[in-house]
Amino acid sequence: MAKNLDNLGEVLEQQSDLTKVKSLETDRPVCFYRVTQCGDKGDKKQLVQVLDNLQNHYTIKRQKDLLHYFNQFKSFTHFNEIRKVGKQYLLFFNDPGKQTLQTYVHKKEPLAVERVEKLLANMVSVLDKVHRVGFVHSAISPDTIFAGKKRFYLMDWRQAMPALSAYESEILPKDNRYTPPERLNGQHDEKGDIYQLGCTLYFALTGKHIYRLKKVKNPMDQMWAQARHSIHKINRLPVFWRYLIVWMTDKNPQNRPSLTELKAWIKTRTVPEWVRKKTFESYKSYPQDTMLALADAHYLYAIYQQAQQLEEQGDLDSAFNLYESCAFRSYSLAEVALAKMYQKGIRIEISLPMAAHLFQQAYQKGHPEAAYCLAEMFECGEGLQKNLQKAFRLYEFAALRGNLHAQHKIGDMLMHGQGTQAHEERAVSWLRMAAQSGHQAASSRLVELKL
Repeated sequence: MAKNLDNLGEVLEQQSDLTKVKSLETDRPVCFYRVTQCGDKGDKKQLVQVLDNLQNHYTIKRQKDLLHYFNQFKSFTHFNEIRKVGKQYLLFFNDPGKQTLQTYVHKKEPLAVERVEKLLANMVSVLDKVHRVGFVHSAISPDTIFAGKKRFYLMDWRQAMPALSAYESEILPKDNRYTPPERLNGQHDEKGDIYQLGCTLYFALTGKHIYRLKKVKNPMDQMWAQARHSIHKINRLPVFWRYLIVWMTDKNPQNRPSLTELKAWIKTRTVPEWVRKKTFESYKSYPQDTMLALADAHYLYAIYQQAQQLEEQGDLDSAFNLYESCAFRSYSLAEVALAKMYQKGIRIEISLPMAAHLFQQAYQKGHPEAAYCLAEMFECGEGLQKNLQKAFRLYEFAALRGNLHAQHKIGDMLMHGQGTQAHEERAVSWLRMAAQSGHQAASSRLVELKL
């Protein structure tokens, strides 16, 4: 058995059909393991990804459905199985290669130009199929690309999502070294994937991060660099690649190439005239407070964070004005915060219709807490006509997306047949789900039921 494995590795070791468990080290929180799976037809090397956050069942199912769909294409490594083990899901894939692009470059050297061209062609082929079904990968980096013998494979589909400006795109990842600047405004569409791929190509050619963020840990510092910094030592790149990366990583997503234009570049090496004429200025400094500087630059995520701080400090007038400014620009995080202020009469007269309207707006963008709050209003008849059926559907929407309060509520409604048919088995399942994630009321309810 392998030694010194973390808890997730130990979960794999405990599987009777898995041996030779080896963790793949990455610079980002991506849990990949290479294993040997024993079967009736012999041993088989596989890559296993461990998902240790089971609260958001909706996205796990969506990921599974996407992976099954991708199995028809040779440009994706084959997805074989999903297995639930305790509080983890294990995703099994055909072995795409021994190491990630990150590890390959660090152990050896930057890729030769011919290999980078292969990398670009492979990724364009993958993204073409992903974007055609209305999704984006949203986490392209050297750690999510595997270097196989014949091709490069894009892995880690945990953050794949519809190419829409919605709640999911408003939530910043923990690591933003490859996050496009427009994510600060809750946007990540096809051009966001192009940006991440451009940053990854720079790494493949140089072995360095495009903005030198390897050791930068503060998320707001990382996002400041994405929004403001210039490419480091761009003139040292081969001229054709220099122009391409400048084009792909333009701060304005509308200026970036489409996949069709990237396919054309592979054949002709041509870029728009404005790219060739662009001057390269060197800017790599940081302000003292990057969040405040980003807020002053009108980025919604930073304004929302500033509003939260002001609300905690008791400056409710300023917080209200900032939430309202973001909500006016359809930012669902701010819509929920503003709705709560209308609902409770914080800084302004209580307006339940306005609260319901804002919750509805955010719910339509996929915000789980907005769905939960709206469900409460339907359940209690607070500002809305009482409707237990609508309440149940909204609670279910939130519960599937990981809202623990909604999971507890669904369990209770199923137990008593409120808004839906009674179903004790499903009720207990939801209550256990919430309890396993630390919801105390759900745990207490299970104790009452002697379960």
